[in-house]
Amino acid sequence: MGRAMLGSALEILDELGATEVILYVDDDAPLGDDRDRTAANSLYESAGFTEIDRLYSYSL
Repeated sequence: MGRAMLGSALEILDELGATEVILYVDDDAPLGDDRDRTAANSLYESAGFTEIDRLYSYSL
């Protein structure tokens, strides 16, 4: 389902003339956590996206 949704979104963006797409992924959860984004990141990578930057947040 995720692959189909991503594909549809990319097709619409292409039709609208987009030449670049940027994804922001909240990926600070440990592996196995409910917020683990490993599967999503694999999907984006298989669709041709590459990581260009990573923002780390820290708290006391």
